[in-house]
Amino acid sequence: MGSTYQTVLATGDLDGVRRALAESRQKAVIIPVAERRWAVIPRGESGYAETATLARLMSLRAGEYAARFEMYDSDALLVEILHRGATVHDYVSEQRFVIEDWDDDDNEILVDLRGNVYHDLEDVPRGPYGADPSAFVPLGVGTVDLASLDDALRGPQLRAESQHHDAMHALNVDPRPLQMTYEQARKSRLGV
Repeated sequence: MGSTYQTVLATGDLDGVRRALAESRQKAVIIPVAERRWAVIPRGESGYAETATLARLMSLRAGEYAARFEMYDSDALLVEILHRGATVHDYVSEQRFVIEDWDDDDNEILVDLRGNVYHDLEDVPRGPYGADPSAFVPLGVGTVDLASLDDALRGPQLRAESQHHDAMHALNVDPRPLQMTYEQARKSRLGV
């Protein structure tokens, strides 16, 4: 078993992040990760915390950027980057990470993290999707190391959380809180 977590990186003032969190009615820990950058770690149920609505609300209310991160057992990282409530970029660390499902005719299908349906594993693309460092730059602070960011996004690292860690590091953002579960964040006492 690898790491599984769901977090949000919010940009902007802490007051705006707190107002958006209150409006979402989700319980979460907020931890500073860089200047005007906040890890928002929501409480989940049965190992899953909903982040899509939370990230959208954070970016919409603050008029800033936000990103939601979903890690799947260290196998794949899904990132959705939002600005002013709208998705501006999607990233998946490994497109070959698929979930088995069934269509309306009870045929087995494969669904990737972006919702694309495949009937045969041979049809599923390999490697990352959306590995564009420039799309991640608004999440960073200071001078972003674009070469390191590109390397992190393209991989391949043995575990997807290494890609997440390296990408956040290249953005000058503390990656550790963004890789925590709610329980870990609460126990860390790093929250504001």
